[in-house]
Amino acid sequence: MIYSIYLRRVFQLMFFIFLYQGIISCNHTNGQDPVKPRLSVSENQRFLKDIDGSPFLWIGGTVWGMSEWLSREEIDYYLDDRQKKGFNVVQVCLFWGKRTDDPVDFTANPPNFYGHSCFTDQDGIDPLTPAIRNGGSPEESNDYWDHVDYMLEAMRKRSMIAAVLPVWGRRYVNATHPNFSQSIFTPESMYEYGRFLGNRYRHFDHIIWVLGGDVQADFGGDFLGHYRAMAEGINFGITGERCKWNENSRAWDFSLMTYHPDGAPLKNSSRWFHQDVWLDFNMIETFVNVNSVYAAVEQDYQKREPVKPTVMGEPGYENHPGKEGTISATQVRRQAWQSFFAGAAGFTYGGFRDSLGNGPLFTPFRGWKQILDWEGAGSLAIISKFCLEQGWPDWTPRQEIVVAGRNEGEFMKAVVKVGQNRFLVFFPDNTEISLKLESENHEIKLSWYNSLSNVYQDGENIQIEAQALTVSPPAGWTEGILILELK
Repeated sequence: MIYSIYLRRVFQLMFFIFLYQGIISCNHTNGQDPVKPRLSVSENQRFLKDIDGSPFLWIGGTVWGMSEWLSREEIDYYLDDRQKKGFNVVQVCLFWGKRTDDPVDFTANPPNFYGHSCFTDQDGIDPLTPAIRNGGSPEESNDYWDHVDYMLEAMRKRSMIAAVLPVWGRRYVNATHPNFSQSIFTPESMYEYGRFLGNRYRHFDHIIWVLGGDVQADFGGDFLGHYRAMAEGINFGITGERCKWNENSRAWDFSLMTYHPDGAPLKNSSRWFHQDVWLDFNMIETFVNVNSVYAAVEQDYQKREPVKPTVMGEPGYENHPGKEGTISATQVRRQAWQSFFAGAAGFTYGGFRDSLGNGPLFTPFRGWKQILDWEGAGSLAIISKFCLEQGWPDWTPRQEIVVAGRNEGEFMKAVVKVGQNRFLVFFPDNTEISLKLESENHEIKLSWYNSLSNVYQDGENIQIEAQALTVSPPAGWTEGILILELK
């Protein structure tokens, strides 16, 4: 009798073990354990670092509609080109909405290149039901998500980071984009969609989850709860643990997240979510406001409690109409230099369209391959190389030493200190600046870097006393960087 009771309890225990394992395997893609993201926040909270501890300088490319517009071959073409040009991050949106601007056209829940849509759509789009069919593979897509698998795998094979927006918030959540929006999501469906994504891609270590989508979180109403619910859902899908958006938990270490705002100057992710546990770093969009780049980054850099990195996630697109004329390659470079000199952890490039109607590249649409070689995109490899050569992780903005000639907006000169004895000064044009250095009597060495030709030019050693140092770039230069070393 005692023996039979013992066996019954053993069988009951085994049943519950198998049941528990079954539940866990349902929550885990292919039964695989979650992996921590390849990137994490540095110890000083100012930049992202790679898995080996090396600083990761974010150089991104904006191609929001990749999973909707492009074929597998086109995805490979884009990624190969961007990798050759020094890009290491690709910003995509999984539920973006195909659109054209001329004529205005918008398709909710659009079919991708292979005719597959993101969600089921019988009596209306159902964000609780991703359109998944049995069979298929990334190489032979049977549904929309097979193709997303291919896209993400293609980035991973190239060691590129996928900055993934689950949904374009301006279009489907806040629904505030005239002629291009449809309200679909509730906080509950945001959570469940996030859970689906976290579960499906829990074994991908190269994903950064980017919530939002060109929208202020409180625009058109209070939608902060929607995005917080999605953050919780993604993390639950990855870890199987229910972590609240405002509660510390080691489970949050398995996801790296930020929020993509719209282009309103100085209204960025830090405005709504800086204190949230799920937000690992801030993201900025200035878009056509090219005069606001330095100020936007500076605002985030100066935030404390806590300190968090910030990325310029969407500045003005090359060849896009701006507030003061079409945005040029020169202005693309100014935006990048000012971002890094203000303390940014990264910078993302975007391209609009050319005079023949090719593009826009951010979609990407008509003839987008023709505009991959624009000058602004090619400049980013040079900018990245200089930053890493000159100890970018240790840059500290020091605008207070500028006593004259600083200028404002896109023409603002910017200063950083590197270590104890070196200063870098970015000149967006050829005008002079006056600096008051910390040491009153010192020999200093002045060198120059031509940011157009990627050439260093040795300067001279001079003795300074208790007065400001006034200097301007070499004759004929349209931009450049002064390297000033205290002896």
